[in-house]
Amino acid sequence: MKIAGFNGKFQQSGGGTTTPVEKASSAPVGRTNVNKAEPPRSFKLKMAMAETRDSMQIQREEGKVEDNRVKAQSEFTVADVISALESYVATSQEDTTVKIALTSHTPKVQGFVITLEVDNDFLLSKIEEMHPSLLSFLAQKLNNGFITLHVQVYTESENGEEKRRLFTAKDKFDHFVEINPAVSELKALFGLEIE
Repeated sequence: MKIAGFNGKFQQSGGGTTTPVEKASSAPVGRTNVNKAEPPRSFKLKMAMAETRDSMQIQREEGKVEDNRVKAQSEFTVADVISALESYVATSQEDTTVKIALTSHTPKVQGFVITLEVDNDFLLSKIEEMHPSLLSFLAQKLNNGFITLHVQVYTESENGEEKRRLFTAKDKFDHFVEINPAVSELKALFGLEIE
């Protein structure tokens, strides 16, 4: 049995295969319907990546792509770091509190390690947020790409020991008792309570 318009092959169109009967009824005899298929998405992605790779290669050849990293290892002092921090504060768009925090304590320098001290945890978190931009600025200003920047909370020290901060009423009372034990006796004598 021979079917009109069927040459022995199934064609795909749209989403499925057509049967010989459907093809015979949908297309006129003698005319073949050839749909140009779009390339698959992965092929489009490969083409886009190749174009990007080619454009980057052209830019490298023309010398437009610059390496902004500082490769020098120049020596610097505490005075150089203070000067660099002051110029950062002058040109920066940071909050006033951050600017004050950067200049309130003298930075510590040991080799290529710079340690900045701030007064509290809030300022510590603010400085940590701007750490990459500050480190980049210092590297360029001090002409040293091997700088390590540490930020920590400032602690006062007396005779090598950390000074204890008194915040609550109980802390203050205990401190006074250490200085003069008679304060404890007065508290008991008058029946005073610590709030």
